[in-house]
Amino acid sequence: MSTREDITSFLKESGAPLPFHVQMAGISYCDGSYRISRCKSPIFVFEYVMEGRGTLVVNSVEYHPVKGDVYIAPKDSTHHYFSDAKDPWTKIWFNVEGELVEQLIRAYGLLGVHHVPACPLYPVFEEGLRCARENPVSAHEKIALIIHRIIQELSAVLKSRGRPELRSPFALEMKQFLDTKVSGNVSIKNLAAHVHRSPSQAMRIFKSEWGLSPVQYLLERKFEMARALLSESALTVKEISASLGFKDEYYFAALFKRKNGIAPGRYRQARRS
Repeated sequence: MSTREDITSFLKESGAPLPFHVQMAGISYCDGSYRISRCKSPIFVFEYVMEGRGTLVVNSVEYHPVKGDVYIAPKDSTHHYFSDAKDPWTKIWFNVEGELVEQLIRAYGLLGVHHVPACPLYPVFEEGLRCARENPVSAHEKIALIIHRIIQELSAVLKSRGRPELRSPFALEMKQFLDTKVSGNVSIKNLAAHVHRSPSQAMRIFKSEWGLSPVQYLLERKFEMARALLSESALTVKEISASLGFKDEYYFAALFKRKNGIAPGRYRQARRS
């Protein structure tokens, strides 16, 4: 058996960015070769697992969605997900973008939520997929409401389970901000200004929640993306170094080897052998 997908795609109108746009909706009948990877994803992905099991990795954090689970691969994250070979996924999914999705995720407290186990949302996902198939021309408005329902119900499920909240909402705000700056560099002053706190407060809040400083976190994210680019792209080490905001390729290569125990070129060879 090979992966089979039933996909409905939607054209994007030219002009000003839309508050909500569906790129694609579909159902995937996966096999062991199924794998999706995105670096600094431009979209949100919402998926409901109908059958099987697999793995989701978002910004180096690993999850294992199984039948009945919902997972979110968020915009601006580096993520990949793949199906188990012996018990492959069958799943319904929506690839969406736009400011409305970001606002809803934030409003319902789902920043940082990537996997919700045992979530009874199959009827909602199925309704959205049916809308996409039956009338693609008018589907955007209906699917926008479906995505709102999904986000709303995920939030309700988490609250009903007594999901522990972060000690400070500013910690997630800063982490999300840094996740969008992997290709550049951010001073602690700018990070603190983003959450309207002093540099010392921002540093303390971030380290208390995530266990490392903002600088260390951003460097970890840069190396995560570097590993993905070395494995999956044809970019040279020099180009990867420049795209991630390092001052030159030699500095990048030295830091990469110190962190990973292997030079970038050899890492690429090992991953492709």
